[in-house]
Amino acid sequence: MFPYRRILFPVDYSDANTAIVPFVNEMSRRFQAHLQLVRACAPEVFYAAEFGWQIAASSPTTDDLVKEETARLEAYAAEKFPDVATEIIVHSGHAVAVIEDVVRRTGTDLIMLPTHGRGLFRRLILGSVTARLIHDLSCSVWTGSHLDPASVQAHTPYKHILCAIEPGMESSHIVKAAERMAVSYSASLALVSAIEWPTDNPAIDPGSYWERIRANAESDLAAYARALPIQATTHLVFGPIAHVLRDAAVQQSADLLIVGRGESQSPLSGVLSNLYAIVRESPCPVLSV
Repeated sequence: MFPYRRILFPVDYSDANTAIVPFVNEMSRRFQAHLQLVRACAPEVFYAAEFGWQIAASSPTTDDLVKEETARLEAYAAEKFPDVATEIIVHSGHAVAVIEDVVRRTGTDLIMLPTHGRGLFRRLILGSVTARLIHDLSCSVWTGSHLDPASVQAHTPYKHILCAIEPGMESSHIVKAAERMAVSYSASLALVSAIEWPTDNPAIDPGSYWERIRANAESDLAAYARALPIQATTHLVFGPIAHVLRDAAVQQSADLLIVGRGESQSPLSGVLSNLYAIVRESPCPVLSV
């Protein structure tokens, strides 16, 4: 939902988490949003998102742990968000379960969190909190990867916004979100469509089929640009989706990349199937809507 009125920021006190505080601060102030600081704490928790249950090691000190973490989070809020009204939420449980519960109960519009890149084995065993949230939740999710704290101020507020159009898919809601963000920030807007050849089958002649895909993508880009109340440039790129969107973001000096989720959650969606790779590869924050 735009403009964002309720923003959720999961806090784990990591360096990556702290690095995106300026973005959370700026977004909360710009939209005068209610900021929820959420802390999930439990000694040992296994979470099975597919089945909707979690197993936590019993501990007689759980209540004490919640009280301790609440006091710590209150001090963190006073230090990092002195000018923003914050709601402190601390619950015992796995981070994904806690965040999903808060989103469901409070109607969160936007979640802002970093990626941690803890390695393939850890992601396979525990599952990535970021990957779970960007694929499973219906609200918008802002993710930041490869953020250098020294350069964060150069990218807030956003000056150049890049919006990824899904070839052959309905992308009007993504373009509308990008247009509203660009207007809110007085930023430039570029629309990009990434085309990746869908098969390695040598029996398929790429000639006319390829040209049809290209022509349709160009037509879609032009139509979306014409319908916008603001000026936007259009770009057609070819290759592996995550890689070419990364290159496009670099070429456009993008401060924010906007991609689709929700209404575009289809097995045919190239952006959705590459979403976590896009987040990992992007040189700038990614807003998935």
